[in-house]
Amino acid sequence: MADPAASLRALGWDAEWQRTLSESTLDGTPGRVIRHDGVKVLVADGYQQIHATFPRDSGVAVGDWVVIDEETVRGVLDRRTVLVRDRGELGEQALAANVDLTVVVFGLDKTLRRSKVLRFVAFAWDIGAPPVVVLTKADLIDDPTPVIDEIRSWEIDEPVIPVSVEDGRGLDQIRGMLEGHTATLVGESGAGKSSLVNQLMGDEVAWTGEVRASDRRGRHTTTHRELHVLPTGGLVIDNPGIRSLGLAADTDGLGDAFDEIVSRASGCRFRDCSHGAEPGCAVIEAVESGTIDADRLEAFRRLSAEQIDAARRTSDAARIARRKDDAKAAREAREREDPFA
Repeated sequence: MADPAASLRALGWDAEWQRTLSESTLDGTPGRVIRHDGVKVLVADGYQQIHATFPRDSGVAVGDWVVIDEETVRGVLDRRTVLVRDRGELGEQALAANVDLTVVVFGLDKTLRRSKVLRFVAFAWDIGAPPVVVLTKADLIDDPTPVIDEIRSWEIDEPVIPVSVEDGRGLDQIRGMLEGHTATLVGESGAGKSSLVNQLMGDEVAWTGEVRASDRRGRHTTTHRELHVLPTGGLVIDNPGIRSLGLAADTDGLGDAFDEIVSRASGCRFRDCSHGAEPGCAVIEAVESGTIDADRLEAFRRLSAEQIDAARRTSDAARIARRKDDAKAAREAREREDPFA
């Protein structure tokens, strides 16, 4: 019979999670969400996997540590990290929780766009899960070195690893990096995320589909998020393809991705400098002197604007929620005073 404690440890449970559970007021069995099907979540508790219902307002995500009782999620333990996508007027969506490594996947069958690479790298830093850039389908080109050099010229200091599920290159390096970590894969549809997961697992656990010749996009790829325990150690969460990512309203990740701009900005004359046409802008001076790349600054300004917009929407949503709560409280107060009102 499997040791439930060992099974939980394989899922990422540690002394800190045990302490978090002990300090909470939740009663039940701890487990980790390994799949989200929309209506229910699949939770592994060390003994078994349970299809559990969850409160609609819980915002539970794959990778969450939860407490379950009678096949119901009773609560979610405080997250260490959460990967969030801003969906505009629809609000934020939690994609994966408690990850400490982000595998950003691009296929070498398509031309890499600088703005998109920077966006995904900043997105990873934004949640506090350092990124690794993985270039799949390396067997389709003679030599990936020029592509790697180009990415490096964009001041990407994170690891950049070419891999191929056809000839196996780079896979052992990825396995070594994932051991002892909970990683999430992000990238566009057709980038080869599911094929990479299958190779790392040594089994067909993620459904892959054909790629359209017209635009090199996967036609039937991952449609849900799922956490997989790798046989070599570590865990990985596969995500559906994402065409664009809205950054969460947190500037830390942006600062990590564009540290040369953020550090130089402290010398600007105005604290709220947008690094556009303001006088005394230290960042613009650095661009003019060639110290900072103009394209990097443009990407930084565009992503900063997205964060400001995301923060505004979050603030608007919070204000609306407060108004609804106030109205509900007032209505309930009136009913208590006069139940026939």
